[in-house]
Amino acid sequence: EFQTFQHYFIQINLRMVMSPKTELRAGDLWVFFLFLTLTEGGGAIMGILSAGGFSSDWFNKLVKPSWQPPGWLFGPVWTTLYFMMAVAAFRIWRRTKFDKPLPLIIFFVQLAFNFAWVPIFAVCHELLFAFVEITILDFFVLFNVVLFSRVDRLSGALLFPYLLWSLFATALTFELWQLNPSVIGLYCSSQLGLKSEL
Repeated sequence: EFQTFQHYFIQINLRMVMSPKTELRAGDLWVFFLFLTLTEGGGAIMGILSAGGFSSDWFNKLVKPSWQPPGWLFGPVWTTLYFMMAVAAFRIWRRTKFDKPLPLIIFFVQLAFNFAWVPIFAVCHELLFAFVEITILDFFVLFNVVLFSRVDRLSGALLFPYLLWSLFATALTFELWQLNPSVIGLYCSSQLGLKSEL
């Protein structure tokens, strides 16, 4: 009885990642895990590489807005968002394969911008460049939501919380830049011959 319950439980949960009119095949699961590895794994790697930046004296000394969330919140939020992104991309892949490549191309582009923000901010300490970069990211995420929604409404809806969080992160990055005008990162310091505040 437990095995029967477990079987139906798994099937119900897989409905979230299945296209409703097609049967899920074993090979499809490998594709889903590839998407999941790309989003969650890429995010984890960026987190590991930049962990020192967010715990450094540089970050601790930044003037922060009163509405900045606590640091422990970002990990669970991004883990959830990356999972939803993988599900959304997988559903699009199941519906289109690569017959209509634009939605998935934009997905990969915005994901690259997503990952790139972390070293720009936490490693290079470039607040202005980080704000410009994440603003570009917002455009691609919005474009991604539109393209996914045209193919599959649920896929577009799964990206919507990501869009909202990205816009919130944009506002936070802007405030950090405005509140810390004297902060000079690696690139600007090398170009201007000034000492970087690292």
